[in-house]
Amino acid sequence: MVEIGLDVPAAWERSAKRILSRNWRRIMVLGATDLGKSSYCRFLINRLLREGNTVSFVDADIGQKDIGPPATVTLAELETDMDFANAACRHMYFVGHINPVAHFLPLVLGTRQLVEAAQGECVVVDTPGLLGGRGRVLVSFQIESLHPDVLVCLERDDELAPIRCAARHCNILRLQPSHLAAHKSRRKRRRAREEAFRAYFQDAREVGFWLEEITVQRSSLFNGKPVEDPRFVYAELLPEGLIAVAAEVASPAWEGVAVLPRNFADQLLCGVADEAGRCLGLAIISGIDFSRKSLTLYTPVPKARIRLVLFGDLYLDQDGHELHLGRLGHF
Repeated sequence: MVEIGLDVPAAWERSAKRILSRNWRRIMVLGATDLGKSSYCRFLINRLLREGNTVSFVDADIGQKDIGPPATVTLAELETDMDFANAACRHMYFVGHINPVAHFLPLVLGTRQLVEAAQGECVVVDTPGLLGGRGRVLVSFQIESLHPDVLVCLERDDELAPIRCAARHCNILRLQPSHLAAHKSRRKRRRAREEAFRAYFQDAREVGFWLEEITVQRSSLFNGKPVEDPRFVYAELLPEGLIAVAAEVASPAWEGVAVLPRNFADQLLCGVADEAGRCLGLAIISGIDFSRKSLTLYTPVPKARIRLVLFGDLYLDQDGHELHLGRLGHF
């Protein structure tokens, strides 16, 4: 793991020595945005590798990724010194958004699955920078799910005190961030995500499917009983009622029907998976033809491997620009 330009505080060195001496194998790293969590993870992985350990890195910071595209939890296996930029993503779990809020369940579930899939003797987990308010609830779920051997808490003052108090049954290392940790504006973070999405989709192409060929998950639509209704372009009956796609704006006469605009899924970010449910990568919906009952995806994943399409909650264009945060309608 290359450490060119990385400032290493003495306390970080002491933390690595303690982790090694105590043989702590599952390390969860906490810290707010712009406090150097990624830098600490790189440093710690370097030290663990130098001592002859194989290391798995689980990147659960879904908004500011080191491994793989945003909106996912990713796993890399590290056996020799290398930079994060050259580390291959071995497994991926699709969360579907770049903000942990309202996405606790896939984030916690995905992190747990990849930690359990990790093959390294040591597992380092990087976490989102959301640590106040609901973020503390997320951290408590992650701790309960992962049972880390140690929590590494990066904080400038005492901002993680409530988390440390709630986790006082855990081993905790409290560290100051590197003085080189720099603030990134919201605009700069968004630009970094867009560049990451653009790089991921650079070899993508459009592939078409008949809806009967695939299974759609994380959506009510396409999992009910199709019905003919002249008011709508497409409609399905679910136990809770009718869900429909309309060619025009909602009408008062449609009360009691969950109505979606015709373009509700255009440019929606999705995950794609094989028949076993293993996430293969990402896709963007190019369009749905309801009359032909077909779906077109823009994805770098080979068509032959795709069996499941998992709807997300983020809209992107093919150049990686974020268009809308949140689904257009309830589906």
